[in-house]
Amino acid sequence: MGCAPVRYAKGAFRELVTEIKTPPVRRQTLQRTKSTATRMALIAAARTCFAEAGYHSTGTHNVVSLASVTRGALYYHFGDKSDLFEAVFLQLDQELNAAARGTAAQMRGDTWLQLLTALAHYLRHRAESHEARRILLIDGPAVFGWERWRELQAGSLHGMVQTLEILMDQGQIGRQPPGPLAQLIFAATNEAALSIAHAADPETALAAHTYSLLSLVKGLRKRGV
Repeated sequence: MGCAPVRYAKGAFRELVTEIKTPPVRRQTLQRTKSTATRMALIAAARTCFAEAGYHSTGTHNVVSLASVTRGALYYHFGDKSDLFEAVFLQLDQELNAAARGTAAQMRGDTWLQLLTALAHYLRHRAESHEARRILLIDGPAVFGWERWRELQAGSLHGMVQTLEILMDQGQIGRQPPGPLAQLIFAATNEAALSIAHAADPETALAAHTYSLLSLVKGLRKRGV
């Protein structure tokens, strides 16, 4: 049995001819660029959907429709919806961390002030950002489970551990295991962000929780330093 003749629209035929004429190296570069663009479009669309509707109310059809790609493209880049959610989670978490570090970096030479500034900035952005609250604090633990949720935030904890170690070396806070201390500070920050998010007056709650969080951390500092 013969194969049915393949018919091309004029535009599709031109694209096919162009692809054939394109040198292999350039063709690979174009394919990688297109693949990267597709992946980023999926993450951007999923981020919008997860923030607005939540993880469990978002279907993959919502994401591919918003991203204007096929379902096959989604499963080419991500194993399933939870993999896509993880990519969104990491992107958002890294953005918040980078913003906090950028603000703290302005306090050059003062590690203690850098810590306090980063915590205040981090808390404000987690509390004021609807997508941060929904994706990082509400859906994150539910989707990943507590252990995996903690693993995905290892970057945040690692940075805090390093800062605490520096402060211990400087003699500003007492010598102790920095890991558990960083975890407690991080947990307090997340709890404060959730409390602010559900407060009747978020702005007043933000001011109160920021003051309490920083007072808690300031209690670690040695007297007379």
